[in-house]
Amino acid sequence: MDSFSCSRPDSPACQTLAGVVAREPGLGGRREYLTGFHKRKVERKKAAIEEIKQRLREEQKKLREERHQEYLKMLAEREEALEEADELDRLVTAKTESVQYDHPNHTVTVTTISDLDLSGARLLGLPSAEQGAGHGSEEEAASVEKPTRALPRKSRDPLLSQRISSLTASLHAHSRKKVKRKHPRRAQDSTKKPPSATRTSKSQRRRLTGKARHGGE
Repeated sequence: MDSFSCSRPDSPACQTLAGVVAREPGLGGRREYLTGFHKRKVERKKAAIEEIKQRLREEQKKLREERHQEYLKMLAEREEALEEADELDRLVTAKTESVQYDHPNHTVTVTTISDLDLSGARLLGLPSAEQGAGHGSEEEAASVEKPTRALPRKSRDPLLSQRISSLTASLHAHSRKKVKRKHPRRAQDSTKKPPSATRTSKSQRRRLTGKARHGGE
């Protein structure tokens, strides 16, 4: 069994490590305990990523259901508007009567148009049949020409979209691997003195030394 020593034997960490070393013979028990911190950290990271993915799937499912409900509602409103337009076309009758009057210099044509059958005015929501034809035509135009809305492309709930964006950003942050950056090369010391311009070679020094020696003799 490996020898175990600790500066504070009474501390919980030392007692836990001593128990692990006592249970696991050899050096493998201590190595397993020391490397367990990294393993547990990796497991917690994987669990967090899975939880974020699950929540993101749930939020996307809610968004799809909301868009589907909006589409069904818009489709029902459009069908109702088409039914009202068909009913209005059935009630409206266009009758044209033309009478020509010949004069010596010109011809006059009088056209009488009756384009609304007020017998079914109650179905159009009019209060009474004595109202003018102009007001009736305005009601018809308003009921027939209803603006059609485009399909909903975005959710009406901004909080739902914000939650999806935040979950996506969190998932990207957890999934991104850390890249080890190389240390930049140390810049050359500016205080280092450049080589001397008057530095001589070995052969030059020998010649100079020989000349000095011969001169001394």
